[in-house]
Amino acid sequence: MKNEMESVPLYKTASGRSSWQSENKSDLVEEVICEKFASEFIDCGTPPAEDAPAAYCTLEQPPTIRITEELCHTSIKMHLLEHMASMSSRCHLLNEIEDKDIVQENLEEVYKGATTPEINVSFLWAAFTRRWDLLEGLIRLGADLNYSEPNHGLAALHLASFSGCIPGTQFLVSQGCDVNAVFKSYAPLHCAAFGDSPDTAMVLLNNGADIHALTNAPYNCRESVLHCAVRANAIACVRLFIHEGADVGQVEYSGVSPIHLAADLGHIECLKALLEARGANVNAKTAETEQTALHLSAVNGDEECVELLLEKGADANAKNHMSQTPLHLAARVKSYECVQLLLEKGNASPNVEDRDKRTPLHTAVGKTAISADIIRELINYGANMNKKDQYGYTPLHVGALNGLSQCVDILIMEGADVTIKSKCGLTPLGVIKHKIPASLETIREKFDSSITLYQHPQSSNNEVDLRLDFKCILQQCRPREMSYLNTFVDEGQKEFLMHPLCSAFLYLKWQKIRRYYAIRMFFCFVFVLSLSLYILTALARNCYNYDTNNGDDVIELCEKQSMMGHMLRANPFAVEMQWFVLVGITCFEILRKIYGLAGYSTVWQYFSYPENILEWLVIVSVFVISFVYTGRTYVWQNHVGAFAVLFGWTNLMLMIGQLPAFGNYVAMYTSVLREFAKLLLAYSCLLIGFAISFCIIFPESASFGNPFISLITVLVMMSGELSLDIVVDEDTDDPPYELEFSAQVTFTLFVLFVTVILMNLLVGIAVDDIQGLQKSAGLSKLVRQTKLISHIELALFNGYVPQYFLNLLHWTALVSPKAYKVVLKVKPMNHRETRLPRDVMEAAHAIARKNKLAEKSASNASLDEKRDLNLSTSLWRLQSNIEKRDEQIETLRTEIRQLRGTFDMYQKTVEKLISAVLVREEEQLLGA
Repeated sequence: MKNEMESVPLYKTASGRSSWQSENKSDLVEEVICEKFASEFIDCGTPPAEDAPAAYCTLEQPPTIRITEELCHTSIKMHLLEHMASMSSRCHLLNEIEDKDIVQENLEEVYKGATTPEINVSFLWAAFTRRWDLLEGLIRLGADLNYSEPNHGLAALHLASFSGCIPGTQFLVSQGCDVNAVFKSYAPLHCAAFGDSPDTAMVLLNNGADIHALTNAPYNCRESVLHCAVRANAIACVRLFIHEGADVGQVEYSGVSPIHLAADLGHIECLKALLEARGANVNAKTAETEQTALHLSAVNGDEECVELLLEKGADANAKNHMSQTPLHLAARVKSYECVQLLLEKGNASPNVEDRDKRTPLHTAVGKTAISADIIRELINYGANMNKKDQYGYTPLHVGALNGLSQCVDILIMEGADVTIKSKCGLTPLGVIKHKIPASLETIREKFDSSITLYQHPQSSNNEVDLRLDFKCILQQCRPREMSYLNTFVDEGQKEFLMHPLCSAFLYLKWQKIRRYYAIRMFFCFVFVLSLSLYILTALARNCYNYDTNNGDDVIELCEKQSMMGHMLRANPFAVEMQWFVLVGITCFEILRKIYGLAGYSTVWQYFSYPENILEWLVIVSVFVISFVYTGRTYVWQNHVGAFAVLFGWTNLMLMIGQLPAFGNYVAMYTSVLREFAKLLLAYSCLLIGFAISFCIIFPESASFGNPFISLITVLVMMSGELSLDIVVDEDTDDPPYELEFSAQVTFTLFVLFVTVILMNLLVGIAVDDIQGLQKSAGLSKLVRQTKLISHIELALFNGYVPQYFLNLLHWTALVSPKAYKVVLKVKPMNHRETRLPRDVMEAAHAIARKNKLAEKSASNASLDEKRDLNLSTSLWRLQSNIEKRDEQIETLRTEIRQLRGTFDMYQKTVEKLISAVLVREEEQLLGA
């Protein structure tokens, strides 16, 4: 890399050599690297942030305690063979001992001339293979009683105890072998436990073996004999050691007791024996991870151990170092049986939070089919579907972010809130719209299921009740009942407002909230009217300066014969009274606007609404046009006042346009206004060109005296106000106009390009927009109604009003003042029913009838469906068990492959040794 970089000339000098400049060296290196290893991606801004933190891609898996190494027959045999081969000894001696080709009678003959290592290893092998009859003869040949193999430090007594050879164990003990010897890792009693040899263990105990001896192995450090027996699933040894006084609460270096180990390994019989022992603590925790035995059984999905532990009094709400309960772990590994046991028998709380504030319902969301059953089970036991974690994500967020449509559909149908926001402002509805659009139909089905029909059994006229349950709309919205529907508008799902359930709720909400909007409009009208009267009298008519005799240049407009002028001349203080009344109303408007700031999340959002900008401009203008500063008014204040009045009445028009009855008309106007502004901007150069051309061609015309007046005249001519007087001279006695031809050509081009083409284009665009607005008039009305009610509601319930006023608002502005009253009952077949619009009731009635027919069809096939459901549930559980077994089988396959590789290696080593021995024997024969 370095050589390649140095070979690239960076700067050329006159001599053709490359030279470095120290201040630019780092920049040049970066340029060379970028050119040498260029990326194929285009630099185009920064990518958007991830929807969810990486913690949700793979949740942290709690550690288990299975990383261990235990003694087994195969591993000991391999270690002894390897040890024999490493010393270049005769390995066939071991095979002959195992095959009983070597007996007491030929022992000395076979081992004549044998080396000491061969005798010692053979001694170990005889003890291991239960050839206790050879032990005494090998001792006479020089075998060391305390010789041990190098891997685990196993001597003859260890191996005899492991193999369950009672005569061999008794013989070695009688020869003086230490029953508590630990040459490296294990004592003989540990080996008896690993070998599931209770008889040899009893021999050792009777000869003084320490029942509390601890291991010294690198993996199983400071484990008791009970630990070793549990690892080997040696139930007989477990019972023996418990009977002999072994401590069932003894912990090894990481704080794991035999009970933890049995629960983690799934050894149910060992666990049962340990729990029945005196002093057993079923709720003891490990030192490092603070996990109980119930945690370990739950994370392995072992329902038998979970049930046993619960029967013995295990705490189902105990927390580990991550504040997770066993229910968290069982839900994570998708063990339906364990979840069910923990909820039913353990009374586990489904709403306990872990360290990241996640509940078991968060961890239950997954890709497997059994996740659906677990989610339903948790919800049936009261799990909060809208619980947020530390990032603000609910279980529905998790399912939507991972594209888990099945879990998302279940949560929606069970009532999860699709509009709840995370800390970064992300809603499940927004995620579903992009990642699982098919689940949007589930939201509609949820709305449909909230509309039902109920027929009175004793009704004589077949009267039916239509019941609309607004629970899904009001569940997380008190006291701001519009936040749910407002989120649908913000996320671009406006079509849901057309659903009868949403339309009915909007209608009821508007009936409640419209009185407050009417009060707001009334005060706005009084404010604008007061401003207009003040400007008309004090500024436009100059009456204030007339009354105070300020200056000689007073325009005598106030002296004209009129009722207003007469009144103002008779009462000079009237203008001042108007001003003070206007100031009082303005102060009230200022307080109202400041109070209304609480209805917006940001200042930018507040000023993104034109009516807010207009209102503040009008409020500021009130203080600008006052006479209190100098005692008189000025002409420049008339300019400000004129625009203030225009802005005030325009804002009042926008407020009227927010009313559902007049919204379409104002929407049409604003739409045409936007299109005209775009069109005017696009063709502004053409209009400016015509305006300047007319200034040049008609220099003596007052209408084109300067470019600005000329542009205004051109805009007037656009509307069709055309006059030929400027191009046709009616006085024939005057000399001919020098630019007459150019004037006629320019005027003709203006008529064609602007008056005909441009204006017709504008009319066509306006007509098209109006037709589009008329087609979506109903939806647009609901959208405007939703936004209007939402802003009013946010302003009313911002928390800065007295409590008594809040109580009044609850009863006058809320559809459901009491949280439990969320169902509206109407009679759709009764013509006197006026609580809902007729079209909304008819649409809701149609949906309810469809649901009724679906229920009847479902009831007719209920038995088949139940059978299919039970079958599918059984299949899901079977599939889950198969997946668990597949994982275990794969683990065993990996271990078998490793053992096979080790066997192959040892086989090659043995073959090489045999070849070497044969070659040596041939050489000896040839030498002889």
